[in-house]
Parts: sequence; C-alpha cells; structure tokens
Amino acid sequence: MTIKESLNELRESLEALQKRLAEKVAEFRADERVPAEHRARVDTMEEQAKAVKEKLPAEEGSVWDAIKHEIKRDIDALSQDLEHTVSYIDEHYREKK
Repeated sequence: MTIKESLNELRESLEALQKRLAEKVAEFRADERVPAEHRARVDTMEEQAKAVKEKLPAEEGSVWDAIKHEIKRDIDALSQDLEHTVSYIDEHYREKK
C-alpha cells in the first residue's frame, strides 16, 4: 500500500464515519427517549471527527508519514466509541428492532 492510497483510504473511512455520525445526530435529536447527555456525547464525537479531518494533509508527503498512524488511531477510536454509544442507547432507551 502506498502512502497516497493510505491517505485516500483514511479520508474515505473518515467521510463514512462523519456521514454515520450525522445520521445518528439527527436520529437522536428527533427521539425524545434519548437523554440529552447521550445526544451531547454524539455531538461531541461529530466535532472530534471534524478535528481529525482538519489534521489530514492535502496530499502525501513527510507530514502524512508523521501523522498517519495517529489519524488511523483517532478514526478507529471514534468508530468504536460511536458503535458502543449507539448500542448503549439502543439497548437502554430505545425499542429493540
């Protein structure tokens, strides 16, 4: 895998995460059963994803080499946190499908 491919793959992964976060933010805001503290947590994750996106360099190079593992770690952590939070909200506050 080349550096450029890695950057593109992480950019796509982050965009997919941001899309899912935006969907969940809208869904949870519309659902009164979801407590405000949990809605706020998902809002915070959305802001964290924006911060990660701002770290992405425009193209590959020495900057990308220096931060690619940090970016991947941040995206993975946000994804796991989102999955955990959504599962918790669904289990404790929303009807099971």
